[in-house]
Amino acid sequence: MTFRFLVSLFFLLYIPLVSLPAYAAVEEEWLGTYFQGKKLGFTQVRTDSGPAEVTVDSRVHIRMEMQGLDQSTTFTQSTVLDPENRLLRFSLVQEIMGNRQKVDGRIEGDTLVYRVVATGFDREKSIPFPPGAAPSATYLLNLARDGLKTGKKGKISIFMESFQVMSELEYEVLREEDVESLGQTHHAFVLLQRLSGMESTLWLTAEGLMLKEVVASGFESVRETGAAAIDLGKEPLSVSHLITLSLVKPRGEMVRPETQRRLTLALSNIRSPELLPQDRRQRVVETGRQADGAFRLVLNVATEPPAPARIVPFPVPAPEEGAAAFLGESPHVQSNHPLIRALSREVTGKDKKDAWAAALKINRWVYENLEKVLVDSVTALDALKNRRGECQSHTYLFTALARAAGIPARVVNGLVFSKEYGGFLYHAWPEVYVGEWRALDPTLGQDAVDATHVKLSGDEEETPLKLMEFIGRVGIDLIEK
Repeated sequence: MTFRFLVSLFFLLYIPLVSLPAYAAVEEEWLGTYFQGKKLGFTQVRTDSGPAEVTVDSRVHIRMEMQGLDQSTTFTQSTVLDPENRLLRFSLVQEIMGNRQKVDGRIEGDTLVYRVVATGFDREKSIPFPPGAAPSATYLLNLARDGLKTGKKGKISIFMESFQVMSELEYEVLREEDVESLGQTHHAFVLLQRLSGMESTLWLTAEGLMLKEVVASGFESVRETGAAAIDLGKEPLSVSHLITLSLVKPRGEMVRPETQRRLTLALSNIRSPELLPQDRRQRVVETGRQADGAFRLVLNVATEPPAPARIVPFPVPAPEEGAAAFLGESPHVQSNHPLIRALSREVTGKDKKDAWAAALKINRWVYENLEKVLVDSVTALDALKNRRGECQSHTYLFTALARAAGIPARVVNGLVFSKEYGGFLYHAWPEVYVGEWRALDPTLGQDAVDATHVKLSGDEEETPLKLMEFIGRVGIDLIEK
């Protein structure tokens, strides 16, 4: 599973610690973040209320290590609201192992205009910002302002600053109860909230102060003093603990997975059949309803054929509608950067007759030139500079080099079987359009992905939220192998 996705997921879960600006002009609150009882990090929030604006400054720090390497991550955000808690502007800085990305946003009418700056990338975009929407950093203020009472249910559109996408959060007030926090008793509302299939329970006062948040997978945030929150102990949490958390152990034995040409799997606990993408290599052949209302999908997955049906040159001429969208650059895939373009020309060579042959050259180069370690790169340029990383690093770099050559490429996320862990792990790999979409795996060195690659998402922007639909929920039965 990609480290960047894990820490971004923590950011989504633990950033909303805010105090309604009613107690005083300036307030500061802290949360300690834990995984299965072990300290993982902290959140600090400072709220400054003025007559015309409310400023909420948030800082989330997550400390982890892998193979002796520090993989600490920090998210720092300043969010400015009007007195009605409507967004005016924000600025977010994400720092992952020294790699930095900055996102600045501002409201113009009913539109959110935001600018993303990362290594080798600087672009401004805009999306509609509907009435009642809120940023993920401060949406609890909106819930508290609208009033809480037992039995109340609702939805709120929130902008996920870390991923630059809008999503819908559902909530329900389950009950009221008294909670001890820092030596005082607070009357709190217990809320169940759902975001893209992931549920968490939080204890929130009527003023918007979060006292505690619990996620079934073992994560917990608890209000603490500043001194207690920043005390992370001596031993950092290893990334491997979170990898095993995301492990999906199949029912049935997988024998020599690398030789499997075709698999039939049953995926259970799926919220909707439409969540699972289908293509030439992966097909849903049976759909059933479970007693709890979730779906069980029987899936045929095949190894990618060794070669495409026909040879096309590159740059790929007149790609199909949709494929052309995967030629441009993004904050993570800087395909227009001079270093990426120069390397792409060097790797693919002067012969432009065969796009698939060029993709294979790129796949081999990335596999042979990036060290396989569980550290993350935020972008393709970071992966190129550091020459090491996990699946996301390999996939970003492959995708950037392919696009630079004029070959449409996209980032795919899903599951792949790991002999080391004896189950399926969340994984990333690329697909290229060479007259047809074909999947490769530069992390594993596969020119044609094997049948254990189960595709869950094929959209770079939706991937983090889409994967939240599956993590900690999906089960796998091996039906035919």
